[in-house]
Amino acid sequence: MYHRIIYFLVDGISRIPKVHVLFYRMILYRLAWPVKKIADQWRAIYWKAHFKSFGEGSKISEYVKITHSEMIFLGKESHITNRCNLEGRGGITIGDYVLVGFESIILTTMHVHQNLEIPIKSQGVICKPVVIGNDVWLGTRVIVLPGVTIGNGAIVGSGAVVTKDIPPYAIAGGVPAREIGKRRKQGVGISVA
Repeated sequence: MYHRIIYFLVDGISRIPKVHVLFYRMILYRLAWPVKKIADQWRAIYWKAHFKSFGEGSKISEYVKITHSEMIFLGKESHITNRCNLEGRGGITIGDYVLVGFESIILTTMHVHQNLEIPIKSQGVICKPVVIGNDVWLGTRVIVLPGVTIGNGAIVGSGAVVTKDIPPYAIAGGVPAREIGKRRKQGVGISVA
């Protein structure tokens, strides 16, 4: 009974214009230990009301900053860990079983800069969607730039800056990120790649 009341309370508040932002920043944004499991559930309820799609069993940890959440698809059983930043104006699709590491950033807009006669800040922005496939792991402090697709099963190493597409089951790292290996099954069985 308690969980139903909390669900309706959090869901109801998250749908009230302007109040939901204050509610999230004052309560859900910072909730962590010792109530981590409850905080994760409350944040999931909150973001279900604001994402385009929020998969079952997915989690968003504390101190995650999200803008334009109405343009973000999040698959099932995925986890956005602490202090990540998702800028969704151009659209973000995150598949199932994805792990986005601590302090990672996903960007979908970039400044237009081609005209040398106009200041960059006056040239506007270009929006490009980011697509992250299923079973992807982005390590700590990965930056994903606009227009990038990361294939199913890929791993992007800590500190990488992803400027171009990463193929499925690739292991990528560096600045800019490039493929440095392939994932394969260990022991008996067939290779994944």
